[in-house]
Amino acid sequence: MNSKASFRIPLMTMVIVTANVSLSASADVFSPLPTDITKPVGVYFPFPANPLKIDVKTVLRAGSCAIGNYVGCTLTDVNADTNSDDEFKPEVKVHIVMDGFPDDGKISNATLRQRGDSARKANQKSYRIKLDSKDELWRGERKLQLNKHPWDLSRITNKLSFDLMQDIPHLPSLRTDFFNMYIDGEDFGLFTHVENIDKKYLNRRGWHKDSSLYKAESFNFSMSDAYKINAEGKPVDSQWFNSKLEIKGGKDHRKLLEMMNAINNEGNTFSTDVMGKYFNKNNYLSWLSVNFLFGNQDISIGNFYLLNPKGKDTFYFLPWDYDETWLESTWDVANNFRRSRAWTGVSVYWSSPLHQRYLQQPGAIAELQEAVLHIKNNFLSTNKVTSKLNAYVPIVQQFVSISPDFQDLSVTGNIPKMDEYLANYNNMYSAMQKNYQAFIKSIQYPMGFWIKTAKLSANKLTLEWSPSYDFQGDAISYDIQLSTSPDFTPSSIIKTVTGLNTTQYVVDWDLPVNNYYIRILARDSANPVDHWQVAFNEYSFNNRDYHGVVALQDTVPPVTSVSPRPVCEVGVDPQLINQGEGTALWWWTQNTAKGSIDNGIGNVALPTQFLWVHPSQTTTYTMTSTNASGENTSCQTTVVVQ
Repeated sequence: MNSKASFRIPLMTMVIVTANVSLSASADVFSPLPTDITKPVGVYFPFPANPLKIDVKTVLRAGSCAIGNYVGCTLTDVNADTNSDDEFKPEVKVHIVMDGFPDDGKISNATLRQRGDSARKANQKSYRIKLDSKDELWRGERKLQLNKHPWDLSRITNKLSFDLMQDIPHLPSLRTDFFNMYIDGEDFGLFTHVENIDKKYLNRRGWHKDSSLYKAESFNFSMSDAYKINAEGKPVDSQWFNSKLEIKGGKDHRKLLEMMNAINNEGNTFSTDVMGKYFNKNNYLSWLSVNFLFGNQDISIGNFYLLNPKGKDTFYFLPWDYDETWLESTWDVANNFRRSRAWTGVSVYWSSPLHQRYLQQPGAIAELQEAVLHIKNNFLSTNKVTSKLNAYVPIVQQFVSISPDFQDLSVTGNIPKMDEYLANYNNMYSAMQKNYQAFIKSIQYPMGFWIKTAKLSANKLTLEWSPSYDFQGDAISYDIQLSTSPDFTPSSIIKTVTGLNTTQYVVDWDLPVNNYYIRILARDSANPVDHWQVAFNEYSFNNRDYHGVVALQDTVPPVTSVSPRPVCEVGVDPQLINQGEGTALWWWTQNTAKGSIDNGIGNVALPTQFLWVHPSQTTTYTMTSTNASGENTSCQTTVVVQ
């Protein structure tokens, strides 16, 4: 690797920030349990001084490149595959030679295709290489997942997270390696190989290869018709089931439904009938703790695996995808692309019945605080984290400062790329410290809630929302704001109601026809100025997110027009999704004889309905509403796919 640039990243000089929290770090919170995970010896490999090297040579063949027949596919075809949801999965035959897998003299010995979702939109792609042989494997692995991590400025967060998790008890980790990949002689730069979670992964860790294994796609432990199964435990609608919870192993899913029914049965005893039977609390607390400390906020409905070992009742959380972590967890009040306060800290888990029931248990908050602090102090110390970061420096520096990786560093500011890269790199440990403080603060805030009803009908404004919750037992009141603009600028707010102690509000309506928006804030009585919370709801329009905001679904018809102008409203919930996930596209119309939505949806039911959509990229849906006289009006909403 001597051909790489001699640019040098200085060793880490950390500014350590400590939280002013009087809480002891005790191991008592992790008392031994019969279902504890035993980490086998020898699963992971020593960290090498240089990146592993892989040479890939594509093997071109005559033929077509179409669904079901990929004989004639080329690397260009593979790189052009931007939709991971469709049936077209182009791949190309290749011959690979790599460290630990010498030249076998064959014409081809593997296939190469793209992997990932959002990475497909990036200039630099991530790849999956699958060896042809089921017996001649690399380190016992057949599938190699080579990730470019284009949206991660540091290019190390996934590796850093899983390397640290190797030493954290109760939490299965993944093998990771830095790779320098060449394809047809061209240097494709730095990749991070992440171990595939499959039957071989299970075998290496002592679990039965036919255990039930699931990848959360849009799953929060709530019951849904998507999870209906037949008498043999197979999904009634496998496509719908897998869109929520992708089946990666196992054929009988009755234990999953048994577990979910227990979670959603609030008449049982949570500690024994749910946590004590279907989960390992040490695994559960360890998984929550690293998510808080690493700043992993994309785990409310996805980015984790569930494992139910064959013949057992217990389900284990397996960590997955820590790309774009190790940043300070920040919430936003200005309605841009940062998360709202409701979707950060402890509140992000409140939308799930499993986590909500746990957090409401007596002593759960103190237990969670102790678990987070124990892992932080014992497994994520200054020396341990910085030694990992410093070990990566001589490898990463060779690539991020030159082509092809330098051109696509995901910088956001106006300063030189490498200056921003260095600032980000050197702030990673302090970001973890700040994430810990943010976690402690989030416990003081009321929890997020859902605005369930917001409509105008029969000259009445009707609002209904789920109750917020305060861990300290402080009384909660609600403020309602009505605005003509979703950004709630002071000039657009036309009505404010404060101090409500109910979760319903009905009032006479005498305002003219217009677009109206509602925002509700929950405040606790101990510190109503600082301890406030917005709803989980998100409203998106013109590629902008409005936190805790809903649009009124009905409007008062004008009384002076014989043929009133058509009115429509369209929205999505949620408006920000990961690629591969779905969202509810809803619409409402008035004075409309015909309504249609673009992007392949066509005519829709009137006056209101919703449809589940799975856009593969950021998409704006435009609805056209036509009245009996042929007049048209349109409305739009945007799904942001990341």
